[in-house]
Amino acid sequence: MRTSQVLTGLALAAQALGHGYVYRVTADETVYPGWDIFLDPRYKPAPARIAYGGGNTGPVTKIDSKAMACNSVHKPAPGDIAEVRAGSNVTFAWSHWLYSHKGPITAWMAPYEGDIANVDVNELEFVKFAEDTINKNGVWSTVRMMDDTDGTWTAQIPADIKPGNYVIRQEIIALHFALRAPPAFEGFELGPQFYMTCFNFKVTGDGTATPPGVKFPGGYKADEAGFKFDVYANATSYPYVGPEVYRSEKQVVLEPKGRVVVSPTGGNETQDEAYYLAQYEALRRQGEITSYFDSIGG
Repeated sequence: MRTSQVLTGLALAAQALGHGYVYRVTADETVYPGWDIFLDPRYKPAPARIAYGGGNTGPVTKIDSKAMACNSVHKPAPGDIAEVRAGSNVTFAWSHWLYSHKGPITAWMAPYEGDIANVDVNELEFVKFAEDTINKNGVWSTVRMMDDTDGTWTAQIPADIKPGNYVIRQEIIALHFALRAPPAFEGFELGPQFYMTCFNFKVTGDGTATPPGVKFPGGYKADEAGFKFDVYANATSYPYVGPEVYRSEKQVVLEPKGRVVVSPTGGNETQDEAYYLAQYEALRRQGEITSYFDSIGG
């Protein structure tokens, strides 16, 4: 077998494991475990999480795919719900993200009724309420997430949003293959790559806003300029994709809250400590894989 074939095979194998995932969410000062794709599938029954389970680190690449809503695998449904006040912050903690995978970071929310287990995520209407792209210095949000905020990204729940239950969709769009692939990845499918996870939230407050949303697939159009964007061109602006960000018509001042940490195991401190140690090791290994990809430009 030729060396190029071996390298391509290794790259394909590592790519399946090398991308990031949300392993923790801090919602209005309560810290929830995300769905840890390496640890949580081992638990029988599945642990109660605010995140949809079963996800993977691979991208969604078909913009007309049903996977555009909440990833290609989004079971089990959340067994927990994060309660937040309208106007509060939600911080998503990602495992090590590839520096080469530059692109926008977004957050969306869609109201739902009834049991979350019965919700069809492709019928939900998502409102984009937060977005971060490239700054005036040409530094992408994904790079700033890694360098400035220790792998975390924060969005604010609109202060005027109507209270109720919502599915929150948090997404990174990687544009490194939008127009061309690095030499080590020649032959890979070109186009944007979408990485998303959905979460179960209950929003409280006295807001009345019910902004219109979009369904996925359908929230994006394949011919949008932001999907044909050259991330290697040292740009300092970006044309955005999808609908505009919804901006709250009011602001609120919230009373401070003490921090609460939700147990990842539902057990005792010894069980939680063992889980955190295993998670640390999984994050370390995943970081090594992403560092490898960074070293070959992919």
